[in-house]
Amino acid sequence: MAHLRKHYRNQALRNHTNRESGGESAFGITYNKGYFMNINGYRISVQFGTGNYVDSDIRYGRQKNVDNNFDTSMNFAVWQSNLAEVMIDIIDGDGCIMNFNSGVEGGDMVFGWCSAECVAKFIGCLANNAQPGGDITSAINQIYR
Repeated sequence: MAHLRKHYRNQALRNHTNRESGGESAFGITYNKGYFMNINGYRISVQFGTGNYVDSDIRYGRQKNVDNNFDTSMNFAVWQSNLAEVMIDIIDGDGCIMNFNSGVEGGDMVFGWCSAECVAKFIGCLANNAQPGGDITSAINQIYR
């Protein structure tokens, strides 16, 4: 459940938005440390802040000007990391694409320590191969080897 909170999957938090309708748009940013995009029935969440599976100095707040609070990224005009944590979930469902390369029995809900190239390939896979109701688990896991 901790990861779900980090990626704002809780319906009450997800509806806290600048949109009057309270709904979700195709793009969103989250606490100045990540973003999400809705593509072909999937939502890809790319997070790179304190507490995410990213560069260790970012994840644990080990820089002099950074603390390890969840929202520390809000104190900076530009927040950066070399690696990102990714979650891909199904917009009209109750599930996500599982990471079967994580070493976690049964898989993991996130893909950690992803390079920019890996994230770009995930987005390309969603844009070019995903069909609503289809299963892209195998394709995503091939990218993340």
